[in-house]
Formats: sequence, structure tokens, C-alpha cells
Amino acid sequence: MASAQSGTTPQARTFAQFLMTVEDDFDSSIQTAQDENVQPVEVEVGNDRPNNLVADQETSDFEELPASEPTPSRRSSSETTGSSLSREPTDGFSSSGNPTATPELTANEPPLSLADVVASLYRSYPEINRARIEGQVASGNLTSAYGSYDTKFQAFSLTEPTGFYRNSRNGLGVARQTWWGGYVSAGYRIGRGYYQPWYKERQTDDAGEFKVAFNQALLQGRAIDAERVAVFQARLAQQAVGPLVQQSILEISREATAAYWEWVATGAFLEAQRELLELAELRGEQYEAGVKAGKFAEIDLILNQQLIAERRTKQLESEQKFQATSFKLSLYLRDDAGRPLVPSAQWLPKQFPQIVAPEPMDFEAEFALALARRPEPQVLQYEVRQVDLERQLACNQMLPRLDFISEASQDMGEPATKADDKGEFELVIGFQSEVPIQRRKARGKLQSTAGKIQQINEKIRLVRNKIGAEIQVQNNSLQLATQIVRQSELSLQAALETLDRYRFAFERGKIDLIYLNLLETKVNETEIKLVEAQQTWFTSLAALQIALGIDPLEQAMTVSSLPPSDLPQAGSAGDRPTGQEPEPPENSDQPEDQDPEEDA
Repeated sequence: MASAQSGTTPQARTFAQFLMTVEDDFDSSIQTAQDENVQPVEVEVGNDRPNNLVADQETSDFEELPASEPTPSRRSSSETTGSSLSREPTDGFSSSGNPTATPELTANEPPLSLADVVASLYRSYPEINRARIEGQVASGNLTSAYGSYDTKFQAFSLTEPTGFYRNSRNGLGVARQTWWGGYVSAGYRIGRGYYQPWYKERQTDDAGEFKVAFNQALLQGRAIDAERVAVFQARLAQQAVGPLVQQSILEISREATAAYWEWVATGAFLEAQRELLELAELRGEQYEAGVKAGKFAEIDLILNQQLIAERRTKQLESEQKFQATSFKLSLYLRDDAGRPLVPSAQWLPKQFPQIVAPEPMDFEAEFALALARRPEPQVLQYEVRQVDLERQLACNQMLPRLDFISEASQDMGEPATKADDKGEFELVIGFQSEVPIQRRKARGKLQSTAGKIQQINEKIRLVRNKIGAEIQVQNNSLQLATQIVRQSELSLQAALETLDRYRFAFERGKIDLIYLNLLETKVNETEIKLVEAQQTWFTSLAALQIALGIDPLEQAMTVSSLPPSDLPQAGSAGDRPTGQEPEPPENSDQPEDQDPEEDA
């Protein structure tokens, strides 16, 4: 009891007294280091922040990479990146490097950037290429629609070789439909032989007959008809290909960006677990030497071996997740041939880019620009225009059919009959009309198209509401993610400083391995939280940029050009290994073979 009151051991003191003693010893060691011109390790927090990443753009058109140009591969352009994904192209899902290798970069291997992944999407992602090919489909449909106005060549040759009236008829000509609902034709025919009295019009003079005909719709079919509707709709479908490609790029870029930052984060998790394991293995070597020298109890060595096994398990779990994210990222990262490319661990960035505090957003202005940029409302507007063409056609079909008809013909050569009734110039003009009394087809089509337009307008209104809500959600997420990163940074700095002080005490035998392990585990958890906060920040930034309809490739190049973050990187808990062999605890005067329970 007297020994406990004298305060000769850390267990006998209060926690506050013990902490003050450790801090005094730690401060004195730092002062000694300064006297010897040795700088202690410090974590600097940078204050320089570049401008806001969410750039304002006046147009929503994304620059597409021409298929004839070289593959952008790892970089969108040589000016911004200066490297290529043609790193030993391999087949399918094989990697040019071991994805589970130590994530350290060689001198000639630049880290994989977000711009590399997004540029690969633009070049060879199948879903985006499929959307681009839709332009070829629309072009073919437009050409097919114009086929209604093709010039048609017509010919016939008929013979009646038996019976009382034996004759032959031959003819040829051209005809086509006009744009304004008319029909024009011209031809030549010749008839030989004897004809029935009721088919005398089939007979021509010896040199044949030339004929020209022209029909023109005056009411129904003049302003618009089914053929012109097909052409207009095909043109609209062709114009809608651009927004469809943009929509595909935005959706896939969101997935690819999330996969990239997840890959970077899991790589940081793996690095942190690996350095903790290396620290425990180094400490195990020190304990083995200490046990052999009789300085430590064997229970300390066994406890450290248990710690090594636990940390190796954590490292294997992190490696498993890292491999999974590498395979997932290979769906978006492709080589020059368009095959999935599993990123090597040597391409892993050592740190996230520098966090940029976002500027306050003018929601009304950004929302208006987003509506102009986003492709979803544009696609629906094209759909409305297509249905409106059908409505206009239905309105036109409510009118009666009234056509102007004209026909002119002239026979040539010797008269075919004594009456010479074929030699004069013949002209036929007149009108032809038709109208369904109920007109149910037109009225039903008019009613259905009006309903479709209302449905699409409601869908447009919902899409606009969703875009506004998405912008607000992602902006709020980015603002809060910035604060979370800052708080996680402060938490990690405090945890690292605390760990340094307790490692200092552990090296002098004032605390045991169990307590130090708890602190190292806590620091590791804090590091992971900071990495997760950085991952969330960049994912939220990408989601906000996509919600605003900004070109993902341009924004990815902006993010990739940022300097590395000056926040403590993953594995900081292992950056300060004990520089000397730990001393036995101050109260460890019991023999080595003492019962562990009594020692506890």
C-alpha cells in the first residue's frame, strides 16, 4: 500500500498525473533534439487552396474523341498527362502488373489519374460506343424515310395471243411523289392488234402514245402527310443522338469516378494495414531478442505474435477489397484495343489530390445552366416534337380529301383506225374528293397524341424537379464532406501526436504493449476515416459536376492537375516506428516464468 502511494509506477498514479509526466518527458526529448539540430516530425496543414473546381460552362456539348484519332488511353491529351495506357496490352481481364503488389511507383510509372479513366471511357467504353452508333441507325432511318420520294421506273409488256381479240401492249415510264402531297408521272406506251370495243383506250396509233399526268392534294395531305412525318421524325431522332451520347457519358462517368476513388481509397487502406503489420513484425524481432536476453516476459512475445496474426488478417482483408476494386475499375479502364485493363498497384496514387473548399453556390443560376446542359430534358423535348408531328397529321386527316387531277396525252404515227380518233391532243382536268363521315380514325389519333404529349410534359417537369433536387443534395453533400475532411484531419493529427507520446513512454517501459496496440488501432481507424472522408469528398464533387451537366473529361483533367494533398497519408501510424528496443516495464521485476494472470 505504501508503495502504491509513493507513485513509483504508472499504475499507482492517477491518469492525469501519468499523462503530465509522459508529456514532460516527451517535451524534454524534443528540446534535446532541437539542441542537437534535429527537427521533430510535424504534420503540416496547407492553407493554399486553388479556385473552385465546379467550373461554369455556357454549353452542354461534350467534346467527343474522333474514332480516327489515336487512342487517348491513360491521358486525354499529351499536354495534360504525357503517358499512355499501352502498358503491355493483355487479353481480357488480365493485368499488365500484379494488382496486389506493393503500391509503390517506379521512376517511369506515373500514377493512374482520374483523367486517364474518363478518357478511356470516351474512347472505347461499349455503352458509350453503342450510343454513338445510334447516329448511324438514325441516319439509315432518315434515308429510308426519304425513299417515299424516290423516282420510280415503270414498265409493262402484255400480250393476248389467243381468242378473237389478239393484241399486245408495251409501255414504260417514270413517276414520283412530290413533297407537297402531289404525284407526277410521264411515260410512253404502244398497242398493236385488235381490241375489245370496251377497251379501245388501250389502242394507240402506229408510233405509240406519250402521256404526262399530275395530281395535287388541296386539303388533306397538302400541308402534311404520313411520308413527311416519317422524314421529320427521322431527323429529330438523328438530332437526339447527341443528347443521348451525353446522357450515356454522364451516367457512365459517375460510375467510373466512384470506382476510381474507391480503388484509391482501398489502396490507402491496404497501405495502412501493411505498415501496421510491418511495425508489429519489427517489434516482434525486438521482443525475441529481449526475451532471449531476459529483459521481457515471454507473455509479451506471445501477445505481439497474436497482434501480428490479427494485423495480417486485416491486411489480407484489405488486399481482398483492393483486388475487387481493381477488377471493378477495369470495366472502365481499357487499353488501345478496348479490352478491360486491370490497373497495376504500381499505378496507385500515394495521396488524394488537394482538397478544395467549394465556393457558395447560386442555386437559381446553376439550376438554369444545368437545365440547359443536361441531356435528359433535351431528349424528352425531341420526343414531344415527334409526337406533336403525329398530332398535326391527325389534325390534317380531319379535313376532306380533295385532289386536283390533270392528264395530257398525244398519239404519234399513222392512225390505228379509219376514224383517226387517236390523233388529237387529249387533256383531262378535274377534281376528286373523299371524306369518311365519322372520321373516327383521325379523331382517335388526335386524342391519343394529345394525351401522350401531356404525359411527356409531366415527365419533363419531374425530370427538372429531380435535377434541382440532385444539385441541392450533392452540393449539401460536398459542403458537409469538406467539414468532415477537416474534422477527420484534426482528429488524425491529435491521434498521431498522442501515439507519439505513448510510443515515447512505451520505449521507456512506462506502458505495456496492450495499451500501445489499442492506440495504434485507434490511429489506424482514424486514418481510415480520413481516407473515407476524402473519398466521399471527391465522389460528391464528381456527382455535383454531373448533376450540373459539366463535361466529365474536362473536370477530371482539372482534378488530376491538382497537387497532392498535404493531409497525413495512409500509414501514418507506421511512419514512426520505435527507434530503439523497448525497455521492460518499471514494475516488471517478477521472474520470466511467473503466471500471466499474476503478472496482470
